[in-house]
Amino acid sequence: MADIRIIKNPKGYDHDNIEFISFPFKGSGYIGKKSKDIGLTRCPVCNRENWAMSVADGICAWCGYSVHEINFKY
Repeated sequence: MADIRIIKNPKGYDHDNIEFISFPFKGSGYIGKKSKDIGLTRCPVCNRENWAMSVADGICAWCGYSVHEINFKY
């Protein structure tokens, strides 16, 4: 896996956006500001948009990639 970039949202938002940057794909997700829960909206491994019911789990419904396998500070 490659780089993770956190894009801060303005005050009033309950989350910040996350970009997973790898070659050749780029994924996206979010992290809760208070809860620190991580969601996965687009998988950086298979490059598919995650199934809506799996987004909050942080696991790709198509290839099984889990954002919980990565270790980063927020």
